[in-house]
Amino acid sequence: MSELLTRAEATNYAETSRHSDVLAFVDELCRRTKLARRVDFGKSGEGQPLVALIVSDRNCFTPELARKQKKVVVMVEANIHAGEVEGKEALLALARDLTLTKLGHKLLDKLCLVLVPNFNPDGNDRISPNNRKLNLRSLEGQVNPPGGVGTRYTGEGWNLNRDSTKQEAPETRALAKLHQAWWPELFIDCHTTDGSIHAFDLTFDTSHSNEPLFQELRDYNRAMLERVSEAVRKRHGFDSFWYGNYREEDEPTSGWHTYPALPRFGSHYRGLLGRLDVLLETYSYIDFPRRCAVMRAWLLELIREAARSAKAFRAVTEAQQQAIIARGENPDPQVLVGINYGVATRDAQGALAFEYPAYAKPGDTARVMAYDEKSIRERRYPGKKHRVYRVPHHRTFIPTQSVSTPAAYLAPPELAPRLEGHGIRFEVLPTARAFTVDSYRVARREETFSPDVAANVPPVGEAEVPLSMKPKPVRFETVLTVAPERTTREFPQGTLYIPTSQRAGTLAVYLLEPHSDDGLCRWQFLDKHIEVGGLHPVHRVVSPVAAPKKAE
Repeated sequence: MSELLTRAEATNYAETSRHSDVLAFVDELCRRTKLARRVDFGKSGEGQPLVALIVSDRNCFTPELARKQKKVVVMVEANIHAGEVEGKEALLALARDLTLTKLGHKLLDKLCLVLVPNFNPDGNDRISPNNRKLNLRSLEGQVNPPGGVGTRYTGEGWNLNRDSTKQEAPETRALAKLHQAWWPELFIDCHTTDGSIHAFDLTFDTSHSNEPLFQELRDYNRAMLERVSEAVRKRHGFDSFWYGNYREEDEPTSGWHTYPALPRFGSHYRGLLGRLDVLLETYSYIDFPRRCAVMRAWLLELIREAARSAKAFRAVTEAQQQAIIARGENPDPQVLVGINYGVATRDAQGALAFEYPAYAKPGDTARVMAYDEKSIRERRYPGKKHRVYRVPHHRTFIPTQSVSTPAAYLAPPELAPRLEGHGIRFEVLPTARAFTVDSYRVARREETFSPDVAANVPPVGEAEVPLSMKPKPVRFETVLTVAPERTTREFPQGTLYIPTSQRAGTLAVYLLEPHSDDGLCRWQFLDKHIEVGGLHPVHRVVSPVAAPKKAE
C-alpha cells in the first residue's frame, strides 16, 4: 500500500492542499483505519462541504459516546484564514500518524479529537503566489510555498476570525453548531502571523475577555500553555512565547502587547463559554516546512497534555460552566461582566474610531527573544545579533463599561435565529405579560467603520489587497450612548424571554447589552428598532421570575 501523503509532503512543500486534496486525504485515511471517521457539518458560501475528521478509539465518533466514555473532547480548527495553511497540512499529517502508527494508541483511549483541517475551503482554493506576499518593510506577508496560498477572507469576503459574535458567514454558523454539539473541553485554533520582528518560531495565546470572572480557568489555561511550550522546546527544538507585537513598532524596549479582547475573535468568544482555548500562530518569516513542523509539534504536545490531564480538563471546565449558570440563578449586582473594552477616539474629520488597549500588571514581564535594535528598525529578518528583551507584558484588559448579570433578558422575536446560532436557550411569551425591567434610553447613535471584518473579493487567480494598502471599507458598526431607567411594563405575546442561568449565560450578557462593543446591537441587527430618545428593544429582567410556560 502506498504511503499516504499530504500535498505539501508530496511536493516537498512546494504546494499546499486544495480542498479536493483535503477531502481525498480524509476519505483515504478513513478507509485505512477504524480510528477515524469523516463528518460533514455544513457547506461553505460557495457550496463546498465543510468536513470534520473524528479521531478516537472504541468507535467513539459521536458527542454522546464521548461523554459516556468520559473522554476529553479536543477540537482543532485550521485554515480559518486560508493564506495561513500550516495548520491544515500539519493537522492532516498528524491525524495520519495518530491512527496509522503507534503514536496515538494510548492517547486516543482518553481523547476524542474533532479535527477541522480546512475551515475556509473557498478562500483556500483562491490560490495565488501573490497572496500574503512577503513585505518586510510593511511587516506583513510570509515566506510562501512556490505554488502560493489562498486568501484571508472567504469566497464571500468574510473574515471568519472576526465573525464569532455576528455569525454572518455560513461557515461560522456551521462550526458554532458543531461546537455546541461536541462542547469540547479544549479548542485549538491554528494561524500564521506576521508583525514585529522577533526570534520565536511560534507565538500562542488564550482568551483574555473577563479574566476576573474566569480567573481559575485562565490561570489553569496559562500554566498549561507554559508546560506545553517547554515540552515543545525540549522534545522538538522550537522556541515559542505568548502572542504579541512591540507596543511601539520597531521599539522592542517599548513593551510586548497582545491583540484586542473582543469576542469577535474566536478565542475570546470561547473564553466567555468557560472552555479551555488555545491560539497558535506560527511565524510567517520562517520558511514553510519549518512552519508546518512547529505547528505539528504544538498540536502533538497539546494532545498529549490533554490526555495526561484529562481529569483536570474536565474538572476546570465543568466548574466554570456551573459558575456561569449560578450567576444567572442568583444574580449579584456586585459581580460585573465587562462588555466594552474600547476607548473612543476621533480622526481628523471627526469620525468615530476605537482603540482597545492592553495593560501590563506590575511585575508581568515578557522575555522576548529577538535581535539587535538596528536590525529590528531596519526590518531585517533574521537580524544580525540575537538579543533578549525583558519588557512589560501588556496582556491585561480593563473594561470601560461593565454590567451585572440579570435574571433574564426580554428581546424582540426577530432575534430568535441569532440566539439559536449561539446556542442560547430562550422561551417565547405565549401571552402578554408585565415585568419589572431595567431599560436603556438611547441618548446618541453613531456609526463607525469596522476594519478587517469583510472585504471585496478579487476575481479568482488575482491576489487580495494587503491590509497595509487599506482596502475599501465594507462593514460598519452602530455605536450607542445609553442611560438606564427602571420601569414595570407589559411585553407583548411573542417576546423572547432569555434566562441567563444557562451555559451560554455570560455570552448572552455580552451579546444583548446595547453598549457592548461586540453585541447584536453593535453589529446592526437591531437598527430598525433604535431611535434617539426611545428605549432600546432589549430589556433586563430585574428579579428572578418563573420562566413562561410554552403555549399548548
